[in-house]
Amino acid sequence: MKTVIVCDSGLGGLNIAAGFFQRELQIFEPCRLVFFNAYPAKDMGFNQLPDERSQEELFRRVLEGMKRFSPDVCLIACNTLSIIYERLAQWYTPQFPVIGIVDAAVKKMCEALQHTPGSQLLILGTKSTVGSGAYARKLQAAGIAADRIKALACPGLATLLESDPSAVEVAEKITAYAVEAEKLLDKNASKIFPALCCTHFEFAEKLWFQQFDRRFPGKVEIINPNRAFPAEISPAECQYSARIGFFPGAKAAMTEYFAGIPALVQALENAEIDPDLFNIKGIWDIAV
Repeated sequence: MKTVIVCDSGLGGLNIAAGFFQRELQIFEPCRLVFFNAYPAKDMGFNQLPDERSQEELFRRVLEGMKRFSPDVCLIACNTLSIIYERLAQWYTPQFPVIGIVDAAVKKMCEALQHTPGSQLLILGTKSTVGSGAYARKLQAAGIAADRIKALACPGLATLLESDPSAVEVAEKITAYAVEAEKLLDKNASKIFPALCCTHFEFAEKLWFQQFDRRFPGKVEIINPNRAFPAEISPAECQYSARIGFFPGAKAAMTEYFAGIPALVQALENAEIDPDLFNIKGIWDIAV
C-alpha cells in the first residue's frame, strides 16, 4: 500500500486531508495517509524565520525527516511551504515526488477571473505568502491584469483558528481584515473573489463570506484552494506526526471540527509527538 504524506506547518492542512475521506466514491487505490505537521517549535514558525534562506533550509530538513515513512509522494497542504519549496527545489531534490498547492490554486483563480470580466481577486494569506508575491506573479504570467489582483496579509490568524475557530478574537480579526480589504478593492467591480490562500482559513470560511458580503453585497464568491488540490487518493488508514505537541485548545477544537471523519479523529487522538521528527538545531543562526 502506498504512503502519502500530507504536510502543513500547523493543522490547516487537515482540511485537505479531510477532503480525501469525504469523497462519495472511494474509487482510487487505497493508501496510508500520514499527516506531517512541520511546525518547528512552539515559539517560532516558518513565518518568523529571518529570511528566505533559513526557511528553505528548515523545509529541507522537514523533507529529510519524512524519509522514515518511505513516502511515495508528499502533498504540501500549505501555501507558505509550497512557495518555500519552489525556491528550495532550485538547489535540493528530495528522494520522493513533492506536489504543492499553489499551481492548482492559481488555475482556480484564473478560471474565476477569466469567466467574470470586471472582477477583482483578493489574496488572503500569511505574511510570507503575501510578501513573496508568488501568486501575483503567476497570475500575471497567465495573463491576468495586475490591477485585478490585490493582496492582504493576515498575520497570527492561522494559529488562532486551529486553537478555536469560533473564538471572539478570530471574528474580530476577520472583521478587521474585511475593513482593510474594503479600502483595497473597487466597489464597482462586477464581482469580488476573496481567495483563502492559507489552509487554516477554511475553518472560518462562512465568517469570511459574511464580512465581505456585508461590504460588497451580492458580489462575493470565496475561492478556497483547499478544494482544488490535484490528488487522486483514497486513504485506508491515517496517522498524525509532529515535532511538537498541540497548541492550547487545538486538539479538542480539531477533534470536534472533524468529528464526522473517524479516521482523522483517531489519528489526532493517537498523535505521535517526536522532538526528533526533523532537525531544527541552529536553524535560527544560518540567516544570510
